[in-house]
Amino acid sequence: SLADVQWWETEHGRIPEKAVVLVHTGWGRFWTNYDRYKNQDVHGTLHFPGVSKEAAEFLVTDRDIRGMGIDTLSIDPGTSKDFAVHHVLNKARRYALENVANLDQLPSRGFDLIIAPIKVEHGTGGPTRIFAVMPRANP
Repeated sequence: SLADVQWWETEHGRIPEKAVVLVHTGWGRFWTNYDRYKNQDVHGTLHFPGVSKEAAEFLVTDRDIRGMGIDTLSIDPGTSKDFAVHHVLNKARRYALENVANLDQLPSRGFDLIIAPIKVEHGTGGPTRIFAVMPRANP
């Protein structure tokens, strides 16, 4: 939510322009159990956390982020029917990274990302390797 983003900035400082925001929901802990990971009910609706439209708009407009990643199946909540966060990011020509692993192993800030997508001709998305590059500690 937007309130979560504002709380994060209170604790860790303002999100810099051109940042990639990674959303660690903790959902990645279910990765090895796909049924639990997608959390689909008897009606076929998926239930997992995502980003709110208001938070996405704030991050794109007020923080000028370059992209967003999350440790769930989608940047939109599983119950979404309109995929508002996808629309916000796509309209602003920002990218989304989904199913991002190991977010629990990263600090809150202060590292670089290398994002290496596989080119899929005429595709709207595809697999990506994501590397977090940590600053070298002084010896």
